[in-house]
Amino acid sequence: MPRVNRDLQRRMAARRERRRAPTERRYQFGPSPQPLDTHDELLDAAELDAEATGGAPAAGLARPGRRGEVAVVAHRPFSTYAADYAYVLQDLRRVGIVFGLLLAALVILYFILPH
Repeated sequence: MPRVNRDLQRRMAARRERRRAPTERRYQFGPSPQPLDTHDELLDAAELDAEATGGAPAAGLARPGRRGEVAVVAHRPFSTYAADYAYVLQDLRRVGIVFGLLLAALVILYFILPH
């Protein structure tokens, strides 16, 4: 069975691509199919989020973007996230304890086992 020349196949595929009709497009670029949220809906969502987390609502909401861009909500201060991420400090403490125990075990085994 003859060997397949992959380089030749790539060149032929590239030649076919160059011969395509200029009006034929592979990708269609345009506005997103979903409508953007209005500024009032974003404010309402931010207030509901603030009430759910127990924090203050976000201070400066950006206006919704143009041409299919997604609207961005301004950053909240760390104090509003403190309740949401209280578990992180406990998890880091547990990881530190496990790391310390493993390191201590390695040091002890180094001195106990013969060289």
